Amino acid sequence: MLNEKLLKLRNEMNQKGIDAYIIPSSDAHQSEYVAEYFKGRRWISNFTGSAGIAVITSDSAGLWTDGRYFIQAEKELEGSGFDLFKMAKEGVPTYSEWLKSVVKKDGIIGFDGKVISVSAYDELKKGFNDDNFKIQYDLLESVWDGRPNFPKEDIFIHDLCYAGKSVIEKVDIIRELYHSHGADSYILSSLDDIAWTFNLRGSDVLNNTTFYAYALIEDNKTTLFTDQNKLNEEVKLYLKENKIVLKPYDKVADTLSNLEDKNIYLSPDRTSIYIQSLLKNNKVIHNKEITTHLKAVKNEIEIQNSRECYLNDSIALLKGFKNIEENFKKTTITELDVEDIIKNERSKIDGFKGISFDTIAGHKDHAALMHFKANEKNTYTLDTCGFLLVDSGGQYLNGTTDITRTFSLGEITPEQKKDFTLVLKSVITLSRAKFLKGTTGYKLDMLARYPLWLEGIDYKCGTGHGVGFFLNIHEGPQGFSVKKTHDLPLEIGMNLTIEPGVYKEGRHGIRTENTVIVKKAFTNENGTFYEFETISFFPIDINSIDPSLLNTDELKWINSYHTATFNKLSPHLNADEINWLKEKTKQI
Repeated sequence: MLNEKLLKLRNEMNQKGIDAYIIPSSDAHQSEYVAEYFKGRRWISNFTGSAGIAVITSDSAGLWTDGRYFIQAEKELEGSGFDLFKMAKEGVPTYSEWLKSVVKKDGIIGFDGKVISVSAYDELKKGFNDDNFKIQYDLLESVWDGRPNFPKEDIFIHDLCYAGKSVIEKVDIIRELYHSHGADSYILSSLDDIAWTFNLRGSDVLNNTTFYAYALIEDNKTTLFTDQNKLNEEVKLYLKENKIVLKPYDKVADTLSNLEDKNIYLSPDRTSIYIQSLLKNNKVIHNKEITTHLKAVKNEIEIQNSRECYLNDSIALLKGFKNIEENFKKTTITELDVEDIIKNERSKIDGFKGISFDTIAGHKDHAALMHFKANEKNTYTLDTCGFLLVDSGGQYLNGTTDITRTFSLGEITPEQKKDFTLVLKSVITLSRAKFLKGTTGYKLDMLARYPLWLEGIDYKCGTGHGVGFFLNIHEGPQGFSVKKTHDLPLEIGMNLTIEPGVYKEGRHGIRTENTVIVKKAFTNENGTFYEFETISFFPIDINSIDPSLLNTDELKWINSYHTATFNKLSPHLNADEINWLKEKTKQI
C-alpha cells in the first residue's frame, strides 16, 4: 500500500534526522525520461507522469506537476497520502516556498544529490542556510523493496552516414567553445548530449536511445565513463580509433575528485550538485550546455535523413490508420489495440529501433488527458462517438518522429467541429510564419494561441519542442512556449513540433501536430527573415473541419498541404491505399 511506503520512508527520515525529503523525477543526469531504477517519485506517489516533484515531511506529502498532468494526477493520487499542487496556478506555492512554510528554521531537508541539479539546488536553498541540507542521502535505497536493477543494455555506433559529423569533429568544436569561456575542461552529464557527441546510442531508458555515462573533455584527453560490459569489441575499437579513453561508470567520482587547478565548464541545469561537489580544488564555470545547442542545429545530412524518415513514418501511419478506420466497426479495437497496430506498421520500416515515446491513443474523453496512457483496466473500445486522438512516433537510424492526428470516428457535435477547426487555424498560423532572424520561440508561441484565445480557449502546455535525431523525443533548447525559458533565437537547421490543442475535461481532446525545420526565407533592407519547412505529411481530418471558419489563406494552406501529402505518399502505396489517401486529401 502507498501509505506503507510513506511510513517506511518517514521512519528512515527520522533515523537520519531529516525533516523533509525531496524526490524529483530526474535521474543522476537530469534526464526527462529515466530508467526504472530512478522512478522513485512514481513508486512513492503512484503518479506516473514524466514530470513532477514529491516532497515528504513527517506529517504531510505534496506532489507538484504541470498543466499537462493536472487531470491525470488528481486521479492517480487518490488514496496515496499526497496532496496535488498545480504548478504555475495562481496562489499555488512552489515546492521550495512550501518547504519554507512547513520546515522549522533549523530543520533538515534531505535529498539524493545525484538527482538534483546545481541550478535546482541553488534555487532551493534561497531562504535557507547550507546547514539546512543533507544532499547525499538516497533514502530510497533502503526502503524501496524490489527496486529495479541499474540498466545494462548494449551500446552501439550510430554511423556517420546518419550523424553527418564525426566524434573528432564534434570534440574539436566543443574545445573551441569552452576555450572561449576561459575553460580548459568540460564535464558532460546529460545522456542525449553524450550520445550525440560520441555518435553512440543505447537503450538504457525506455523509448530513448541513450545510455548511462559521463564524459570529461580536456584539452589533451577525452574520457568516457560507462559500464564497459555494454561495449562489444567493435565499439571498443571505435573509441580507441577516436582517441577516447574508456573508464568504468562508477569511477567518475575518483577521477573528478583528483582534478586540481582546472577551469572546468559545466551546465548547472544538466549537472548534479553531487558532481559539482567533487570539484572543490578547481574553478567551476557555469554556462549553458555547449553540446545542447550544437545538437539542436541539425546538419544537412541529418535534415535530409529526417525528411526521408518522416516520409517512411507517414506511410506506416497511413497503413495503421486505414486498418483501424476500416475495421473498428466490424471487430473490437481498443485504445491499446490502436497502439499495437501503429507500432506493428512502424516495425516494418528498415532501421526501426522502437517507438520514441509511449503512444497516446485517446478516444472520447480520454483524449482530454494530454498524456493519456491506456492500460488493461482503463481502455475504451472504439465506437462511432467522437474523436480518436493518436500521438505517436518512432525511433529510426535516420531520425526520430513525433506526430499527432485527431480523427472523428462518426458524428461529431458543432462544438467539436469548431474546436477542431480552431486547432487547425492555430497550426496554420504558426506554420506560415515568417520572422526576423533573432526571433525566439517564446515570441512566436502566441501566433498559435491567438485563434484559440479569441474564443477564450487555452492549453496548459507548450506549443512545441525540438526533436532529437535518433535521440530523445523532447530536445532543447529551442521550443514554442509562453515561458521565457524559450528565449533562444531560432536558427536555420533547428527543428520543432507545432502542436496546439483543445482539452475539455470529461468531453473531448483535440491535438494536431507537425514537425518543421527552420530555414531562410529571404533577406532585404530590413534584415534576414526565416520561415518553417514542414517535414511531416499526413492527412488532417477534413470531415472534422468547418470550412466557414477558415479564411482564404487558411483554405489555401490546408489544400496545398493535402496536395503535397498525396504527391509524397502515393508513389509508395498500392491502389487501395491510394484511393484511401485520395479521399482523405480531397480539396475543401
